[in-house]
Amino acid sequence: MLPFFLYFLTGLVTGFHVYTLLALAAYGVPTNSLELISLLGSFLLMVAAYISLFRPHAAARIALIAALLVWTFYAPALAHLIRKKITHTSSVPYLLPGKTPAVERSRA
Repeated sequence: MLPFFLYFLTGLVTGFHVYTLLALAAYGVPTNSLELISLLGSFLLMVAAYISLFRPHAAARIALIAALLVWTFYAPALAHLIRKKITHTSSVPYLLPGKTPAVERSRA
């Protein structure tokens, strides 16, 4: 019963998150194909939750594939965040009018 709740809640939360990002397409926000792949992974997690009630080993295999599909959306963002933390870069200089990092470096 624990795998059912785990797969179901994970599929529900990740599916809701990706669905809200896809809903912004109605306002003209461009979509990414990784969002659709991740939404498919969330759906497969819900399917794995149902199958886990009857065939736990088959559900575990489906959940593994689904988790990999979900991570195609979250892994690039996580890698970008880690890279940004390691290099300590900030987007503030790009927001200030008239000052860009390239101009500041050329003056030094």
